[in-house]
Amino acid sequence: MSLAWNLVQFVLILMGLVLVHEWGHMWVAKKCGMRVERFSIFFGKPVRSFRRGETEYAIGWLPLGGYVKISGMTRDEEVPDDVRHRTYHAAKTWKRVATIAAGPGVNIVVAFLAFAAMFWVGTPRSQHLTTEVHRVTDGSPAASIGLAEGDRIVAVDGVSTTDPERVRELLAARPGQVTRIAYRHGSDTVTRSVRLQTAKDPETGKPIGRLGFMFTIEDGPTVRSGPAEGLADSGRYTWFVTRETGKILGRQFTRPDIDQVNSVVGAGAAYNEVADRGFATVLNFIGLLSLALALFNLLPIPPLDGGHILFALIEKVRGSPLPRRAFETASVVGMVAITLLAVVLIQNDIFRIANGTLMP
Repeated sequence: MSLAWNLVQFVLILMGLVLVHEWGHMWVAKKCGMRVERFSIFFGKPVRSFRRGETEYAIGWLPLGGYVKISGMTRDEEVPDDVRHRTYHAAKTWKRVATIAAGPGVNIVVAFLAFAAMFWVGTPRSQHLTTEVHRVTDGSPAASIGLAEGDRIVAVDGVSTTDPERVRELLAARPGQVTRIAYRHGSDTVTRSVRLQTAKDPETGKPIGRLGFMFTIEDGPTVRSGPAEGLADSGRYTWFVTRETGKILGRQFTRPDIDQVNSVVGAGAAYNEVADRGFATVLNFIGLLSLALALFNLLPIPPLDGGHILFALIEKVRGSPLPRRAFETASVVGMVAITLLAVVLIQNDIFRIANGTLMP
């Protein structure tokens, strides 16, 4: 399947996840009695719109996400006197929290259902590495010694092995060192010496050696779950992904390693890698992306959803509204931080794509 078509699919998936996120905000806001002025697909001035009740449904000209406009989301906002009691800030705290949490909540539900469908369609419940080379990174030490797809690593510094995990251990123990690599290329055995790259272990932060290639992963037999079993499997998998994502985010505060996190560019490149691997794999990608959107939006940073929830809870404990300037200042700081993070992540992803780590 072509790169262009995979890109179109990825954009449609991403837009769909953003729109159900915004729909969650709107649906709960209406249920809580708030006045929803507009639900927009895309940003910018509407190019098409219609009104149903008091809400305008529009399509903007800038195809980047979407938004819901709830009356009174900012304090001192001018609203008609007859709807002032139905503004966001006039609502009880639990209604405000529920409205904001509904967006990430819908994304979590979508992820759960996508994972359940994946288990119902059928997935290989076991995978194992082989010593066969799946891909070599351009410009890497592996490429410099002629290692190619289909070759097999047979020894590292004279230590013979057919265990891919052992190969990883031997390479990891030699960061920056000149190392002899023996591999099978067709019917020939080739031995070359090369200086390994130095990378950082994502778990410990310690330096490890890298040759610059990926092993081939072979799937075990496909297993299909029944209706109830698929839901249970999805629950366990959703929790596993949430827990591991939380660990990665947590490490950014203790041992920052921005290379562990991808931007939308990296996510698009990843989708291109999995798009042709079957429907179950695509369902898994949709679930992972939806869950990532939910968890990112729940970070307690204005203007993300988590920031709105944090401010609503602070006002509840405080017993009085926070000054409008406090939220606006926090939102500006948060937006600057998010923008800088996005720039760094996109820059890293483009660099990895250009060097073959993420293949478009």
